[in-house]
Amino acid sequence: MSGKLDIIIEQGGKFDRIIQIKDNDGNAVDITGNTFAGDIRKRYGSATRAEDFNISITEAVNGKISVSISSDSTAAMEAGEYVYDIHWTPSFTNTVRLLEGIAEVTPGVTR
Repeated sequence: MSGKLDIIIEQGGKFDRIIQIKDNDGNAVDITGNTFAGDIRKRYGSATRAEDFNISITEAVNGKISVSISSDSTAAMEAGEYVYDIHWTPSFTNTVRLLEGIAEVTPGVTR
């Protein structure tokens, strides 16, 4: 079962979060050799992505990944509500949905 987390993305600003993956006992999971992917779409049934997350492993033995979107990419997104999810492909099993939720892009004012 995936985790649920709604996020706010500031239009024109860099979005960057560190996520730590833990097991049911609260221990960090070693994610060495694992892969991750994540998309943002306007609606669940949308055929095209509004944006992709850039996901990199920052501390494999401590289960930490960085999830980001560049400021140029967020500037190109229309303000409003989107949906997203992040998938994890561990080396020991099939792909699972790690995290999902609503992504609200808030408009910028300064030009």
